[in-house]
Amino acid sequence: MRPDEVMADDAPPPKRRKFNHVGAPAIFQLDLACRQICEAFGLYGCYLVGSALQRPDWRDVDVRFIMPDEEFARLFPDAVIFPDGNGAWEQDPRWCLLVVSISAWLSKITGLPVDFQFQPQTHANACHKGIRNAIGLHVGKGE
Repeated sequence: MRPDEVMADDAPPPKRRKFNHVGAPAIFQLDLACRQICEAFGLYGCYLVGSALQRPDWRDVDVRFIMPDEEFARLFPDAVIFPDGNGAWEQDPRWCLLVVSISAWLSKITGLPVDFQFQPQTHANACHKGIRNAIGLHVGKGE
């Protein structure tokens, strides 16, 4: 074998893909705060989405709380939801108040520019095909 040849066993390991580009301890603070949101609203939960999962030059940290369509409609009665899952929930005063308040709270706690939104499941699944990582899960030890 020539000196410039590399055996398969000597190949460098593939570069590990990062879970996210937010960094510690801010992602830990975000996870702890999202636990509170998950406990308050139950059902499906919070997901880290968007550019912070894909690249180090993200603009903001997108967090989405995805919930069943029926629960979303109950919680945000003035939201317009079209049959294709899209909608105009920005017109719902409760939705607007909650997402602005929770975004500001998460930003203050973590020091990150957080964009938090509630989304109905049909919309989230139909319109956002990117990576989603659950955040704010509470994992207990078995007995």
